[in-house]
Formats: sequence, structure tokens, C-alpha cells
Amino acid sequence: MTRMMRAWRRANAHMRSGEHAKAVYWLSRTLAILDNERPRRRRLEGMDIDYLLAALFVLVVVWIAKG
Repeated sequence: MTRMMRAWRRANAHMRSGEHAKAVYWLSRTLAILDNERPRRRRLEGMDIDYLLAALFVLVVVWIAKG
């Protein structure tokens, strides 16, 4: 569930329970979340170049040893 949907559901819950000040806060949070630009996806975020080079090296060594 996205952050926006969580904020929206909290606002609705507070509205139904009569806590209008909290509902206004959560509705404003919902709008702030919607107004922000979506974060870009980062490809290979957890992998750094050292890991990739080590994996490539091991692959080449296994390939040479096998063939």
C-alpha cells in the first residue's frame, strides 16, 4: 500500500470518528504526497561495481576450469 493511500485511509477514519482536525491534517498530508514528484527507480541499487566484477571473475575462472 502506498504512503498516499495510508494517509487517505487515516483521514477517512478520523473523519468518521469525528476528529476533524486530525482528518484535515491527514488530508493535507495526502495532498502533499500527491504534489511531490515520484521518486525515480534506481536500477541495481544494492549492487556495486566491485560485486559485479568479482562475480564476473569467478564466472570466467569456472568457465576456464571446466573447459
